[in-house]
Amino acid sequence: MSTVRLPFEWAVGGKLPGSGDDYKILACSQGLLSYDDFEEIRTVYTIGTPETLPQVMIAWVGSGDDAHLVLAIQRWSDEEDRQHRRIARTNYFCVPYSHIARSPRPVSYEDLYHVLKECPLPMEGQLVVSVPTLDSGALAARVDGSAMTTAALLMTGQQVCVVEGEAVPMIERLRFLDMVAALLPYGMRARLAVSTWASSTADHKIRLAFTQHVPARTYPVVWGHLAHIPDVEEDAYHYLALLGRHDPDAKLIDWLAARTEPLTFGRNGRGRALDLLRGFAPSSAPALMPPPAPVPARPPVQEPLEGLLTECADVLESGRTAEIRAVLERLDGVVASRGQMISDDERARYQKIIEDRRLLAPRVNLPEDLEAYLHVMVRMAGQGPTSAQAGVSTQDEGLRTGAPTTAVVRRPPPDPVASMKAAYQQGREELDARLRLLRTTELVAEAARRPYEMRTVRIARDELVKRGDGNAKDPNVAEALREYDYLADAIDALYSAGSRAGFDLLSDLLRAAYGQELDSRAFEQVFPSLSRRQGTLIAAAVVLSGVDAGEALKQSVVRLVHDSGLDREIVERVEERLRESEPSKKRWSRRERQGVKDVKGGKDVRDLKDVRGLRDLRDVKEVRNKSLVPTLTLYFLVFLFATIALVEFFMLIPGS
Repeated sequence: MSTVRLPFEWAVGGKLPGSGDDYKILACSQGLLSYDDFEEIRTVYTIGTPETLPQVMIAWVGSGDDAHLVLAIQRWSDEEDRQHRRIARTNYFCVPYSHIARSPRPVSYEDLYHVLKECPLPMEGQLVVSVPTLDSGALAARVDGSAMTTAALLMTGQQVCVVEGEAVPMIERLRFLDMVAALLPYGMRARLAVSTWASSTADHKIRLAFTQHVPARTYPVVWGHLAHIPDVEEDAYHYLALLGRHDPDAKLIDWLAARTEPLTFGRNGRGRALDLLRGFAPSSAPALMPPPAPVPARPPVQEPLEGLLTECADVLESGRTAEIRAVLERLDGVVASRGQMISDDERARYQKIIEDRRLLAPRVNLPEDLEAYLHVMVRMAGQGPTSAQAGVSTQDEGLRTGAPTTAVVRRPPPDPVASMKAAYQQGREELDARLRLLRTTELVAEAARRPYEMRTVRIARDELVKRGDGNAKDPNVAEALREYDYLADAIDALYSAGSRAGFDLLSDLLRAAYGQELDSRAFEQVFPSLSRRQGTLIAAAVVLSGVDAGEALKQSVVRLVHDSGLDREIVERVEERLRESEPSKKRWSRRERQGVKDVKGGKDVRDLKDVRGLRDLRDVKEVRNKSLVPTLTLYFLVFLFATIALVEFFMLIPGS
């Protein structure tokens, strides 16, 4: 196994034993990076302190020739602070990115960890270690559909988190991060920060991390599952299609590893990454060669899509993966060359083939990456790139389950639910006509159907607002929304958790169901089975709460809202409404209770409940006992009598 020698600067973060100080940099090397540089690294990439250590974080600092890769290893020490809490120590290692880029072969995250974890810090002199070079074969053997879709999701430019992986050993999480990074051009590591664990509430800059909960403005990936890519993220779809076109093998990983030009995750950097992957030609590009010359645009392909879709269905039945991949590559070429030139009539013909031949039915014996490639290409042919994530038709559940059904073959007249998407394409008038045929329960059920579709949820929201309108025009709105948890799961999946857009959409649905304010009865319906993942729904309900929601509101809400990762502005609105719902703490004196007259009837008010809502005596029109001595006059008389008494006392003293 070949190795490469790399120089590292280092730092140690933690606390002094027995102190009450916060975490900070305790020692660092004397090189290009100063104490302040390491302190900035520690602050920007703070991941919190998990219960299970060690954990590993890989990040970057600097730019251009000063760009460095950072690897941090966090472990428990045997020391305690003043409060007798164990102290976590973090060793930071920084290597110039240019040294890695100039190496004959790059290195992997896992190999860096295994070598650097054995280095004791602090130390004297310069730290230079030999690191094994990247083993593309081992990485390729581990690549699966989850890693491919996660790599594609990074092409959105948003932060991504992996959840439900708490029981997974740290080293396996690190290997997953390695797999994902290996499916990107290596130059993106100059701007990529990943971590085997990060706090859901920490304000960090980690682009891909394992977390317990989904933070706000972050796309989630469930451990062991394909990542859900929202249908608005076209760059992510194109990247996934390109990965699926080539079975990610050692040759592709080596080729991507040779693309060491630093790239950002901004729009330009992501566009450059797509261009690089399009330029991969396995038959002519040996491993780790310099980047190829720009590939000229492919000429339009005139091969009919109907024939390709039919041929695709035929080879799927044969199960020969090489032939399936070849047909999909030809299909990819046709779709890419024609783009938006495909007419609606043509799409309708393609959709008929897709439904009749059940091209989207699950394929048990098909490799996971090839199945993902199949679904993306077939859906792009049937609906275009922006709708690739959604199913081509919701006409029959058999299309998704793969269960045989004569209904698909005979093609009965489409029911209103199945034709809602087609009606949307024909204009607002046709859509309104279709919606009038839908019962409220059917409308909500369609919006809650997986895979979730943003357009369908928005159409459902608009129609439910018209039907409910806060005036109980359709009493079934509340019942239907309650049956499907107010579409909270769909909205959380389509919008980043805690986003303002998802919050506003849920607020509209609650207004449609219960009006402009939620009373105690509405709260009893909304809150019985809420989970931590439905914090956005809770926040929307609280902001719409009425004055009589009472103590049940606070007890049901506070903890869940604070743990939901919501935008800070939304949390503050929730807290403000909770404060408004607290009963007044004013205590009325006996004289105030006896002196207040009922404004309407002129009766003496004897009970505190009869003056509810009065802020002070200025709100009362009549006050009994008007002859009472004013307070200031009383104070003056007391002062006068005390003065006279003191004068007389001193006059009685002998000699005065």
